[in-house]
Amino acid sequence: MSNRTAVAVSFTLGFTVASLFRYIENRRAKKKNRLNAGAGPEGTDFSLFWGPVETLTQTPQSKKFLPSEVYSKLVRDCVVCCVDCVIVRHNPLTNRKECLLVERSTEPAKGLWWLPGGRLFKGETFFDCATRKAKEETGLEDVTPIQVLGFYNTFFPTSAWDSKEEKGTQTVAPIILMEIGEDSGDASGILLDKTSERYRWIGLDPEEAISNKEDKYVVGALLRLQAWDSTYGKTRIES
Repeated sequence: MSNRTAVAVSFTLGFTVASLFRYIENRRAKKKNRLNAGAGPEGTDFSLFWGPVETLTQTPQSKKFLPSEVYSKLVRDCVVCCVDCVIVRHNPLTNRKECLLVERSTEPAKGLWWLPGGRLFKGETFFDCATRKAKEETGLEDVTPIQVLGFYNTFFPTSAWDSKEEKGTQTVAPIILMEIGEDSGDASGILLDKTSERYRWIGLDPEEAISNKEDKYVVGALLRLQAWDSTYGKTRIES
């Protein structure tokens, strides 16, 4: 075999091996994305209406804040829908996107670093609820809901409404991706309500979150975000 032929064979073999590795890595990435995929189309929250939207989304204040004895029984005996938010900002110091976590001060999940959010009111869409909860729990008003990243069916051994006989609660939680507007600056003026003790910002890389021992709920939300767009956490939010 001539030197020229040997070089050609070596080059072809190397190219084939490299192509095979790229194929395997692409297959792994697609499989991983399918595992965590579930995001809905941008700009929609899966709300469907059979009738006038204005009428169906109007709910009296009396039906939003239930009497404590009614709500406590609902929490213990029924499944509650709670909307949680992946609120994203651009950090100019690190030039990367980050999401907001709050340390819960009440059950369920007391003491855990969690996504801001809470109960869906009758008459609210997921986006409406996410916008309201972002304002109530963090003080942020200039936030835009982008899409539903997915849903979780969560089970807790305790709740804020436990009795001696009955404990725990179950919630179904849509997770909403939200972006902070450019006019909010670095979003440093967070105003927490009584449901949270502290807040902090973390990067959007799920591997980093796993390494930092973030809660599995937070990691799951970041995995779904990554499956939707693997470059999202690495680029600046454009206006």
